Amino acid sequence: MNIKHTFILLVLTTFTYGQESALFDRSFHYRTDDNKSKNKREYIVKDSLIEIKDFKNNRLYRTAEFYGFKDLKNLDEFIWYNSNRQYDKSPDLKLTNRKGIVKYLNKDGKTTSELLYIEDKTKFIQLWNKDKSYLINGTGKFERNYVKNNEKQVRIFKDSIETEGYIVRELKKDTIYYITDTKSYPKTGLKRFYKDLASRINYPKFSKYIGMDKKIKIEFVVDENGNLTDFVPINKKSLNFEKKAIKQLKKMPKWIPATINGKRVKTRFRIPLTFKH
Repeated sequence: MNIKHTFILLVLTTFTYGQESALFDRSFHYRTDDNKSKNKREYIVKDSLIEIKDFKNNRLYRTAEFYGFKDLKNLDEFIWYNSNRQYDKSPDLKLTNRKGIVKYLNKDGKTTSELLYIEDKTKFIQLWNKDKSYLINGTGKFERNYVKNNEKQVRIFKDSIETEGYIVRELKKDTIYYITDTKSYPKTGLKRFYKDLASRINYPKFSKYIGMDKKIKIEFVVDENGNLTDFVPINKKSLNFEKKAIKQLKKMPKWIPATINGKRVKTRFRIPLTFKH
């Protein structure tokens, strides 16, 4: 075998390439066997580089390139953690030497934001709205009005880090913060909170007869005193599931409120619940 053929064989032997896809639940957190799911992730594996394409409701809304991953499920958890910052981070999540560049797209296929995930840090490269860019060297201010909800979102960035983030509710004349020094949290912890809530909720009788499993999400505000208020069902086609959940959430104990510079502030929280017949 000559040198040229030896080199080609070596390249073919060391380069790995593969494609895979998986369906995800409504929140794009966990994989699902539900063939009706409209949320799909496509993976293209090229040695240490993994490219993904995320389709939500059958529309491409996120693309990314990640480095340092060998386990796709660890990559799934990494994406979830960095994009949501929820409290249910898996204890098995490996962050060291993991990174990725992520782009979000609107319904017209235009990029609305480009971010850099480095381990457990998220840095903003750029944000766009109607082709207008908002950041200069990672610094700037982004505002968006939500007419339907009478809300205005304000995001302030410095050196590629989102330093302030809040929503002004014009009708209620208050402010909800989503970037805080300390986060709102159940006094007994989230695991205990979910367990206590589950023990209080009875499966809706009508749904039980037809053998329906249902996953729902409820969003609510934790105010300055730790009260749970302003409950909103995220998916509104689940028979009596949301009403059951909200009724019991209203009876749950107060949380520890979030703080900024030692001052208590309002925040929003979203919880997933699963009903099984």
